This record gives sequence, structure tokens and C-alpha cells, in this order.
Amino acid sequence: MNKNSYISTGEFAKIAGVTKHTLFYYDEIGLFSPEIKGANGYRYYSVPQLEVFEVIHTLRELRVPLEEIRQYMKVRTPDLLLELFEKEEKKINQQLILLKKTRKWIQKKNKYIREATEEDLDEIYISKEPEYYLIQSEVYGTDERMWAEEIGKLLDNCQKGSAKSPYPIGYRQNKTDIEQGIFDNYCVFYEKLDQKPRGISFQKRPAGYYLIAYHKGRWQEIGSTYRKILTYVKKKELHLGSYFYEDGILDSLTLRDEKDYITRISCEILDEM
Repeated sequence: MNKNSYISTGEFAKIAGVTKHTLFYYDEIGLFSPEIKGANGYRYYSVPQLEVFEVIHTLRELRVPLEEIRQYMKVRTPDLLLELFEKEEKKINQQLILLKKTRKWIQKKNKYIREATEEDLDEIYISKEPEYYLIQSEVYGTDERMWAEEIGKLLDNCQKGSAKSPYPIGYRQNKTDIEQGIFDNYCVFYEKLDQKPRGISFQKRPAGYYLIAYHKGRWQEIGSTYRKILTYVKKKELHLGSYFYEDGILDSLTLRDEKDYITRISCEILDEM
């Protein structure tokens, strides 16, 4: 054997960027073996084997099962390798689509939280809002388990429809209840989306001018903020739409104590602005 033509296990592992243990394991399962095994136990790989190992290593990085790679290595042909590459390319394209969606979701979530931390929470104001799409559900009663189950169904329904929202679950309250001092008649909740979902029913929250206020603290104390809103509406002689929308801005995702939670309350203004 011309040692200049072969590489030791340690050298091969260093060049290939793996551990010697990986090479031993691949040899043990019959996936990739050294070209020469000496009587003294030393193992040697040939230089051309580096290219073969690179293919195996790349397929492993793509999470191709070891058994699938092993079967290919037994009967490898150009056509089989091309077929394997084509299969993995389809997987990669699917992963890229998912990664792009995830990055977009993170960017929106990041913007949403950053904007919330810069708001003046004591100010009630009027804002021009874009159109949103709401995937809604209803629960009647105060049973917490029932609410949890129905919210779970809503989220599952959204996931099946590929409708991943950067916003937390929101709640809708009737204006007539709020005007009568009833601040906890919750029955409608929703996922809010920026873009129209496909294959799933939804409601539109129309674009337009909305009254905006912020409540800091537990939802059970939200009545204090609604009273301020009603005073503001009366003073400004505003005419409001049928619903108030409550959207969590800072909640259990970012804070540990409910007294620090922030809820954004909005209601459409019917007056011409």
C-alpha cells in the first residue's frame, strides 16, 4: 500500500468535518467503509472517497434517513442519485416556503410588540386603520375549559387553513353592552389576519377610522378603561360602530404578571372624518 495515496481515519475525519466516531459508526452499519483495513486495525480511506462521503454527509444534513442512504449506496447509479436529489429538492423548496412564512411572521410580531412599547397608554385617540380579516368563533358561558377547547379548535382550524396570525387571540364586545356598563359579556373571539385567508370562513373588519384606547392590567378590570372611552365619546359627540375589539398587545408571551398586560381597544367611528 502506498500510504501517500490514502488518508488515515483521523485525517479523513478532519477534512470531511466529522468525528472519527461517525466514521466508525457508518462502517459498522455498512453505510461507508474505509477502502483498506490493515491487519493491525488501522483504517485508510482513498482520496476519491471524500467525494462519496460528501454526498452522504449532505444527504444527512437534509435529514435523509440513514437506511435510505444505505440502500442507495448498495445499488448507486446516476439515475438513482438524480432521483434522490430531485426528491430532496422538493423537500427543500417546501422548507423554504415555510421558512419565508415564519420569517414574515416573526417580523410582524416584532413590529407589533415594538410599536406597543412606544405607545402613550393614557391617550385615547382616533386612528386610520387598514382592513383586517377575522376568523371568528363563539362560546356562551364562563366555563374556562370550554373556552380553552374552543380556542384550541379555532387555532387548529387556522393552522389547517395556513392562516398563521402574528396577533394574539382577540375578543369582540357589543357596543350596546358597553354602553349599559356590561364589560364582561364575552362570547366572540377571533384570530386577526392582515391578508384574506383561503379555504376558511372569515369576517371583515373594514378599513376606516377607529377610536383607540389602551387598558393596562387584568381583563377583569377593563371596565375602568371603557368608562374613560364612553366619557371621551360623549365629549367628542362621536357615533361608533356595533363592536369593540380587544387585542392583546403585551400578554403572557412577553410578561409574567397580569397587572402589566396591555390590551388595545378599538371601535369603528361612523362619523365622517
